[in-house]
Amino acid sequence: MGESRFERYDRYERSLVDVLNLLNLAAPLAPSGDERNDPQARRSWQCTVAWMIMQEAVPPQPEELFEPLMLAGVYEPDPSHTLRLIRPALAAFGRRRVQTRLLEYLRTGTDYEIIGAADAWYCSYTRVTGSDAENDPCTDLRHAFQATGLRIFLANDHPGVRARFITLLNLRADDNPPELRPLVSEVLSIVRPA
Repeated sequence: MGESRFERYDRYERSLVDVLNLLNLAAPLAPSGDERNDPQARRSWQCTVAWMIMQEAVPPQPEELFEPLMLAGVYEPDPSHTLRLIRPALAAFGRRRVQTRLLEYLRTGTDYEIIGAADAWYCSYTRVTGSDAENDPCTDLRHAFQATGLRIFLANDHPGVRARFITLLNLRADDNPPELRPLVSEVLSIVRPA
């Protein structure tokens, strides 16, 4: 059995506090007592802190900030807020490093971490087209994400995991290298059963 929502909140909040400490920022007063069990009070605090981080975590940043910032981005419970944590990571540490770490979460994480890493990947992704695509230094990571995502979708039947990947994967067989086309076909057979 995975972590409970409160355990995930605890881990997320610890990573936020670690980031605040590394940025030398004072944390707003966290919920305590009965408020600690109130998801709305905790979420309000989390959003306030994530907003502070987005405003203050501008380059350059110390190396020690990377892991807590990535963990906070992966554990952000609201995908629409993930960008608040991934944007500073991208600015301070670069897309290649951020995406490489996200791929590690995808390959080794819990279901919750996989979902969070997929959300963070979406925030880290930059669509490049035409001649820019040929010169994109992270093309190999996009290909690794596609291969990893297809394999995760097929191996993991958790509905949340599958829901995240179905919107991020390129399911046009001709757009995939020959070795991935059978995986695309398998995914399509799940998504669109005969």
